[in-house]
Amino acid sequence: MTEDKGLDSQVADRIGEYVVRKGSSELLESLAADATLSGNESAKKGLDDMKLLFEYLTAFNVLDKVSFDMSLARGLDYYTGVIYEVVTEGSAPKSTEAQKQTKVAKKPQNPNVNDDEDRSSDPSIGVGSVAAGGRYDELVGMFSGKGNIPCVGVSFGVDRIFSIIKSRMEADKNAAALRSNEVDVYVMAFGGKGFTGLLKERMEVCRTLWDAGIKAEYSWKVKPKLPAQFKAAETGGVPFAIILGEGELENGQVKIKEMGLTEGHPEKDGVLVDQSKLVEEVKKRLQTLGQSSGLESGVEAMALA
Repeated sequence: MTEDKGLDSQVADRIGEYVVRKGSSELLESLAADATLSGNESAKKGLDDMKLLFEYLTAFNVLDKVSFDMSLARGLDYYTGVIYEVVTEGSAPKSTEAQKQTKVAKKPQNPNVNDDEDRSSDPSIGVGSVAAGGRYDELVGMFSGKGNIPCVGVSFGVDRIFSIIKSRMEADKNAAALRSNEVDVYVMAFGGKGFTGLLKERMEVCRTLWDAGIKAEYSWKVKPKLPAQFKAAETGGVPFAIILGEGELENGQVKIKEMGLTEGHPEKDGVLVDQSKLVEEVKKRLQTLGQSSGLESGVEAMALA
């Protein structure tokens, strides 16, 4: 930072105090209590973004799968918010000596590679990252002239993913074929004046269904319109919709609606069920449609870890 970037050594030392930190919610709480960071508008915005991200991760019950790494950086300067990298389970960092040997061995083979671009071959990551990306809200506006357009993306290392899959299939000759990614349930929400969108509630219902081996989907929008949600379900040929309403949720209920029922059908508008019995009811209805054969969690079936 001092030689290549020209930073003052004291500034570099202060940055160094932060980049060595890694953790989860406890790290976020510690940073939020840091007077230096809380007094910086840019840093405070970043911490607010991370707090919101952690709330969503908690709703999905996957917070323990994520590491908040202050040393992570992307080599492209158009990123404007959260950045991330994905590594496979068990990819423990190599020893310091192994890292040195790997770097020495690779240098002459790839003299023109920009090591800052990504960390897919970083020996400290073990087998390396299989995907990476982040937010770049200003990138599209640079070319379209339409100002700030919210964007988020991720790129995958296809060769690396196929290598991992191939090695695991060879290790388990009896492994079942991956099931196709067909959605069984579309989770949606509606409400009147002051409707918040129930985004976290939709996330939590989806997570409950995923944990039970039911393939579910929902709109990423904070306050999606009900017709748009139904159109998405119909376009995708999703057989069932789970509809969340503020009043029903207060009573611990949700509505299950079978898509495509004819007018006059007694369940045309859906059926209220207790949230505690949601998984049981969905599985029973999927079985009735003959779609429950080999039910398997879409998350588990496609997981690399």
